[in-house]
Amino acid sequence: MRKWIYSLIAICMALLIAIVAYHRFRVQTKGVFFALFPIFRWVSVEQPILFNHIHHKEVAKLNCTFCHRFVERHRVAGIPNIDLCRACHSSDAISKRPEALKVVEYVKAGKRIPWQRMYELPPHVVFPHWIHIQSSVDCSTCHGITGTKERPVKMVDRNYMEWCVNCHEKRGASTECYACHSS
Repeated sequence: MRKWIYSLIAICMALLIAIVAYHRFRVQTKGVFFALFPIFRWVSVEQPILFNHIHHKEVAKLNCTFCHRFVERHRVAGIPNIDLCRACHSSDAISKRPEALKVVEYVKAGKRIPWQRMYELPPHVVFPHWIHIQSSVDCSTCHGITGTKERPVKMVDRNYMEWCVNCHEKRGASTECYACHSS
């Protein structure tokens, strides 16, 4: 019994140290932190509807750009307009799952789904999605497991400078400050 309690205390202490280290050293140690504690690599994001990316990707055979239409031309990927959802979710017949029925309700009411933005970069960071798409960078490179989940998740081990610079170096992309930062 004592071994179990000591083990539990040791695990709690290790987690506490990891959390403190993460908050204390932030950017410089994120890579090490997430390698040691991969459970913290992603967080679930509360959304009005549990959007099932894997269903849309594998069953409906839609690619990311079908819904995120602006990704090939703009800085942000954009959140789909309800008119796009209407194409498949205009009636209860196709949408039998509870979460899909929520989409039908929004479509019938003609209301925009109040999606919560998943990724927000600082204003001084320039991230044109279209350049990354044209360079054949797969969405999962930055968005990780999002396309393989039944519920929305946000990758928190990505989207920080050290991670981006490492990716740029691997791909031979510019690492000059002006390439990603506005003045």
